[in-house]
Amino acid sequence: MNNLYKKNLEMTKKDLKEAITKDFIIVQTIHTIDELIKIESKILANLRERIGYYAPRASRIEDSGELIKEISLLKQEDFGIDFTKDDLDSVKELIKITNEIKILMESQEKYMERLMEEVSPNLLKTAGSLIGARLISLAGTLKNLSEMPSSKIQVLGAEKALFRHLKEKTKAPKFGIIFSHESITTAVEKGKASRKLASEISKAVRIDYYGKFI
Repeated sequence: MNNLYKKNLEMTKKDLKEAITKDFIIVQTIHTIDELIKIESKILANLRERIGYYAPRASRIEDSGELIKEISLLKQEDFGIDFTKDDLDSVKELIKITNEIKILMESQEKYMERLMEEVSPNLLKTAGSLIGARLISLAGTLKNLSEMPSSKIQVLGAEKALFRHLKEKTKAPKFGIIFSHESITTAVEKGKASRKLASEISKAVRIDYYGKFI
């Protein structure tokens, strides 16, 4: 009985080890990065709104890095209305957290890039680490992504717009998350550029996945 239990335990461990692949870790890492982006964005929005009451000029700075830098340089007497030391300390605490989140994001992005280099180097080269990881995440696994036609890869992330198109006969989406790729954002014919990129991604991910079986 004891031997049977040990065998079952070993088999379970083996199954779990095979099930949790590196592309699963990529998915979890991009989820972490996206959550950090949301948190940073909310804190910055709150900081911008709060500072708007005291230093309107500083709050109008669009670049988040420049905003943080400007606020960090402000002194208590620089603010337009009564602004206590306690108020300033609270703002500084938010700035500190924002900087820490930024450092953590950069660390996680570098880690994910190393994972992508190991698991899907061609996808990394073609789409970049963030877009590549989000594509794997939306597909579920690298295997699933490798089995998708380029037309589906092209609109991954635009499911809501696609649903509206099918239900309400609105204009069909030309691209999903690949839209943020430089080859599309700088293109005059974005539809053509998105089809080309999706085709390149499709080829790259197939090489990455099926290459290990050759």
